Amino acid sequence: MTIKHFKNLPHYLQPRIISAVSYIHRVSPDMAEASKRINKLAKVLSPKELMYVMSLLVFDKLLDMVADSDEFKKIIPTKRTIN
Repeated sequence: MTIKHFKNLPHYLQPRIISAVSYIHRVSPDMAEASKRINKLAKVLSPKELMYVMSLLVFDKLLDMVADSDEFKKIIPTKRTIN
């Protein structure tokens, strides 16, 4: 990918953000080490960038919460499956 392609991505998918997510995720599930890495990144990322990083780190858990919700379970049977 060229720099031109990166500029077309949303802010939260910029290489800087993805690299920060990877840097933290590499030490999971060690929360103490992850916290240290988050604190290091907080010194170089803007608050908005740090918010993107933290959001991407919890995205899987958020999807699990949605899938477990009663609202989601009610909607699923109403959706037509595509074969």
